[in-house]
Amino acid sequence: MNTRTLRTAPAIALAAAGLLLGGAAGAAVAAPQQDTASASATALQERPSGKYGPYSSYKSCYKAGERGKDHGRWHHFVCKNEHHKWWLYTYR
Repeated sequence: MNTRTLRTAPAIALAAAGLLLGGAAGAAVAAPQQDTASASATALQERPSGKYGPYSSYKSCYKAGERGKDHGRWHHFVCKNEHHKWWLYTYR
């Protein structure tokens, strides 16, 4: 290879890396930012406040969830099947 080509190759690689990284950083700056208070409030609402079970069927899990909701113990619940058992996740 020509010695001149060998001397310019690192400069070209550095320039290409700068363009690639500069483009990614520019895109990150231009992206709209969420309000941190609303993002953290959403994250807190998504975390279950309790886990109950296991239940033998979806029907029994659902009945327990409705019973707790009717008594004001939680506002929302979800029954999930994990390893062939039903678990009740509650959200306040």
